Amino acid sequence: MQRASLPPADDLRDDDELMQLSAAGRADAYEALVRRHQARVRAYCTRWCGSAALGDELAQECFVELWRRRKSYVGQGRFKPYLFHMAANRCKNLQRAVGRERAFVAVEEEREPSSERWLHERREGLQRGLDRLPEQQREAVLLRYSAELDYAEIASLLGTPEATARSRVFLGLSKLRKHLHREKQGT
Repeated sequence: MQRASLPPADDLRDDDELMQLSAAGRADAYEALVRRHQARVRAYCTRWCGSAALGDELAQECFVELWRRRKSYVGQGRFKPYLFHMAANRCKNLQRAVGRERAFVAVEEEREPSSERWLHERREGLQRGLDRLPEQQREAVLLRYSAELDYAEIASLLGTPEATARSRVFLGLSKLRKHLHREKQGT
């Protein structure tokens, strides 16, 4: 018996149908969605953050998130708002992070040189502590505090239960505190 061949995903006109096929394992359907929307998402993100490199990175994050959520997507003819909502959230998160960094830099500029040296040494100590964490804990801590993901997102990303993600962050932070305390004590 001969199997009926599936029509190429590019021939399908509806984004919702492409998402359904993606959820069913059709990588070509997902690729068609990316080709269809990639340029607009990249342009949107680039305009929002003012950098082509950051725009490309944010757009890529959106499409990774889209892939992760493909099975939970409920098609109601609102694919574009769904996709651009993800893009807007990524851009807003970046904007908040940049705003915090600018505020932090402004505070640093007001400090005297000895404070700057202390802060630099503290950052180096933190990096050494991060480098010493087990990979799973380091990844969880960075996802939580650098990528600003919530525990459910971290769990989804790592393929673990949410309690495991929370535990990894907690244990990683505990080890970082101990490391920083030992460095402060000079041991």
